[in-house]
Amino acid sequence: MNTATKPKPQTARPPMPEPRKAVPINAEFEEKAKALLRYAMSQRGIGPDEMAEKLNKIGVDISAGGVANKISRGGFSAMFLLQCMEALEINVATLPR
Repeated sequence: MNTATKPKPQTARPPMPEPRKAVPINAEFEEKAKALLRYAMSQRGIGPDEMAEKLNKIGVDISAGGVANKISRGGFSAMFLLQCMEALEINVATLPR
């Protein structure tokens, strides 16, 4: 029998993932993270350009546009938030090393 003529079995497609922002609790905390970072930057009197410079000084390779985009989206990682706090010289927590 020729295997080229066999019909392929039908497989169900996996469900489409729900967008992160569609979950209300995620959207709420993204807004809180965005507000926290914007507040910290405003207290230091800096914008995305200066934030990018400060991040570059501590070894984070990012442009001013990248900083602005991350903040406007609000969906940045905890790592990025902590890097920003470090760059702003804000001690969020003293943890043992």
